[in-house]
Amino acid sequence: MAEDFTATRATLLSAFRSGQGATEFLVADAVRVLGATWPTPTRVIDVATDELLAEVLQSSPVFPVWLEQMMTAARRSLLFSAPNEAFAPLRSWIAIQCHLNEHAWAEDATETRLVEILAASLQDLTPEQVMSLASYRPLARLPGADSLLDKGWTGPVEKVLREHIIAVREEQAIADALPTLTPITGAVSEAVRSQYEAHPYPRWRRAGPGAVQTQVNGRRLPKDPTVFIAGCGTGRQAILATMMLEARHTLAVDLSRTSLAYAVRKSRELGIADRITYAQADLLELGDSVGPFDIVQSAGVLHHLHDPFEGARKVCRLAKPGGFVALGLYSARAREHLKPGKALGKIYTPDTVREFRQDIIARPQNDPVRIPAVASRDFYATSGCRDLLMHVQEHELNFDDLRRMLRENDLTFLGFLQFSFQEIRDAYLARFPHDPQGLDLDAWEAFEADNPATFRRMYQFWAQKAE
Repeated sequence: MAEDFTATRATLLSAFRSGQGATEFLVADAVRVLGATWPTPTRVIDVATDELLAEVLQSSPVFPVWLEQMMTAARRSLLFSAPNEAFAPLRSWIAIQCHLNEHAWAEDATETRLVEILAASLQDLTPEQVMSLASYRPLARLPGADSLLDKGWTGPVEKVLREHIIAVREEQAIADALPTLTPITGAVSEAVRSQYEAHPYPRWRRAGPGAVQTQVNGRRLPKDPTVFIAGCGTGRQAILATMMLEARHTLAVDLSRTSLAYAVRKSRELGIADRITYAQADLLELGDSVGPFDIVQSAGVLHHLHDPFEGARKVCRLAKPGGFVALGLYSARAREHLKPGKALGKIYTPDTVREFRQDIIARPQNDPVRIPAVASRDFYATSGCRDLLMHVQEHELNFDDLRRMLRENDLTFLGFLQFSFQEIRDAYLARFPHDPQGLDLDAWEAFEADNPATFRRMYQFWAQKAE
C-alpha cells in the first residue's frame, strides 16, 4: 500500500508558513514528499497548484538534479504555451525561483530566441508573458522594466515584480548609502569583493531561525550580548545570530556592498533592522575603532583571505576577554573530492557558469566531477556554484591549522557544531567514549581520517577567549 503523505504535507506547509525551522531541512523533506507523491511522468497540470511545491520554489534554489530538470521543462512548456489562468501561480513561483538561483538553469536556442523577442517588446507583454520572461532573465536589467510597475497589475505577477524589480531597486539605493569602515586593500580582497558584487552569496528568502541559544557546551553565553559578524554576506548569518542569541546589537561587515544591501533589505523585511548595523570593511584592515564584543562569529570567510591566520587574529581581537568566538573554516580532507570539479571550473568564466553546470550534470552518474558537485546545495545557484568550484581565493585547513589558530588567539576549544548532529555524535562517542563533550582535537583528527565527509560543511566550532 502506498504511503499516505497527507499529514506530512500539512506539517511541512505549517513549518514553512510559520517562518521557523531550518530552511535547508524543510526543503529537503518537502522534495522527498514531492518525489514520492507526484505521478510519473509528471505534467505541468499535475503540479500547477501544489502548495508544497510553491513553498519549495520560493524558499531556496531547488535541488537535486531531477527537480531542477523537471522545473526547467515546466518553465519551457509555460514559455511556449497559450495564456492560462490556472498556470499563473506556477509561472510566478518559477520566476521567483529563477531569481533565487540567478537563472542558472539550462535553455536551448529556441527558448533564447523567444525570450529575446519578449524582452524587446516588454511594454506590450501580458502578465503571463512577463512572468515567463522573468523566469529566464532578471527583469531589473531590461530597459524600461520599471514602467511595468505602473501597470497596476495584481495577483501572481505582482509578487514577481516585487522580487525582480522593487527589491532590486531598494537594494541599489541601500548600497549607495552604506557606511564604510575601512578601505578595501590588496589584490585578493579586491578579487573576492568583485566576485560577490557580481554574484552575492547566497540568495535566500526564509531565515528559518532555530531555538534561542543560551550556552555552549555548558558555558553560559552573555545575556543581551553584543555580536560581531565578520563577513556577513547577504545577511542570513547575522540575522540568525541576532535572533537566536537574542543580541542587543550586532555589527556585521562584508567586502561586498551588493551583498550588504541584500542583508539590509532582508533585515528590514524581518523587522530587526534596528538591531543590526551593516558596513563595508576589509577584515585585514580593521583597527581599534570597533568592539570589543561579547560574541564574534566568522563562518566561511577566513579561508578566502590572503592570510587566514592574520584574519583570525584580527577577528578574535574583537572579542572581549572571556568572550565567545565561533569560526567556520574549510577542511582540506573534506574538500579533497572537489578537486576534479575545481580543475574543470578553471576552463569556464563567471559568464559561463550555466554551461559549466550543464557540463557537470551531463556527465555519467559515477563521474568524479559530478558526484560531489550535484550533492552540494551550492551547486544549484550561479553564486553558489562559483563559491563551491570557481572561487578566486581559497585556503583549505587541517587540524594543525586549527590548533595554531586556537593557540595564537588564546582560545579554549568548546566543540564542533557537528557534534550536535546525532549520527556524527553517536559514531564519535562509539569510538571515543572517553570524550563525552567532544573536546579532544586529537580524537577528532583521527575520526575525520576515517570519516572524511564529517566536516564537509567546514570545521564549525565555538571557542572562548581567555580572561
